[in-house]
Amino acid sequence: MTEKFKQMIPESSFWQAEKIAGNDDLLREILIYLPVSSLLCFRCVSHHWHSLISDLNFRQLHSRRSSTSTAGLFLFRKSDKMYHLDHLLNISKTTKKGVPYNIRNCIERFKSFEPLNSCNGLLCLKLPHLDNDEVIYCVYNPSTNGYTNIPQPNIDEYDEIVAMNLGFDPSKSSNYKIVCIVTDKLGLFRFFIFSSDTTTWKESGRVRGEFYFGRGVFLNGVIYLVSKHSHFFCFDLDNESLKIMPSTSVPEGRNGRKIKYFGESAGKLHLIEENVLRPTLLNVFELEKDYSKWFVKYVVDLDDLTRLFPLMVINEPESLDVIGYQFDVLCFVDGEEEGKTMLVLSLPEKMISYDIKNTSIKDLLKVPLKELHLSMEGFLVYNYKWYHAYKHIETLALV
Repeated sequence: MTEKFKQMIPESSFWQAEKIAGNDDLLREILIYLPVSSLLCFRCVSHHWHSLISDLNFRQLHSRRSSTSTAGLFLFRKSDKMYHLDHLLNISKTTKKGVPYNIRNCIERFKSFEPLNSCNGLLCLKLPHLDNDEVIYCVYNPSTNGYTNIPQPNIDEYDEIVAMNLGFDPSKSSNYKIVCIVTDKLGLFRFFIFSSDTTTWKESGRVRGEFYFGRGVFLNGVIYLVSKHSHFFCFDLDNESLKIMPSTSVPEGRNGRKIKYFGESAGKLHLIEENVLRPTLLNVFELEKDYSKWFVKYVVDLDDLTRLFPLMVINEPESLDVIGYQFDVLCFVDGEEEGKTMLVLSLPEKMISYDIKNTSIKDLLKVPLKELHLSMEGFLVYNYKWYHAYKHIETLALV
């Protein structure tokens, strides 16, 4: 610190700053409340600060404190069989924030990638090679740009990996686990579990049937899996066991459940389905604390939004090959204790938050229609689906 700069600081303030800087315990107590982006900058202050912030114990403590704070949503788009990281949607602040350059640069270095799952700040990615059939899987921390390749389980050449789901609870451990679901030539689903602690795979169960095992949601040591047509399952990571869990009923006369969202908020599981009466009426289910059944916590009517945002109504069936409404739920925030319970909605041209109690609306992001040509099952849609959105939580966790 130069003498001129010292003279600009009151002597008492300078003395206090020196006292804090010289006390590692006090300094840690202050730094632990700062966001990851600030800490990564502060590592450049000195070798001492770099060592302090990079310390494994400090990183673990900071990860535990920040694991409940969702910074935003990564929005991925699939176009021409390729995935693109379009936006980092900030859902907690009014400021608009794009995808940081370092994250976009790191993702683009993969050349080709497919997002599979996210959990408490970590992303699980599939990295296919563009010029051959080789596939690599990795766990990536967008906050630090750190990633590590994950070996594939020992499976036959005719087996196919259909899903990978990530479980990570920084409040309990700095290690994470991955559940890999594989189909074999006999039509069996085989479950393998990977631990970052041992870096090995272990087979943990089999099941036969028609199921969907992608985009699992992790909560309290268990990965939960829902399906449009079949039973819901859960995989207990501690006991390494697969179980059938309570399911919502399939509405009579329908081919399956019309799921608009599945996720976790405030330590509870939520499932949002389209009501049988009309597409703009949503049932927000919550799983009982004892995991015995689902119950309808809210019924949300979005009909008024179609008049405020007419692009929600599809009026060009000849070009879109579907008739109905275009909107989806990207995130549900259960703010029962804070008094703000909201849906984050993807509409044609924009993303909004909708407070379901006072029906207030806030614009989050505007996206031109020409940038929203998402290829979905043979036709184009102009809004993101819930499974395009991956929660982003800032974390210093090592991968």
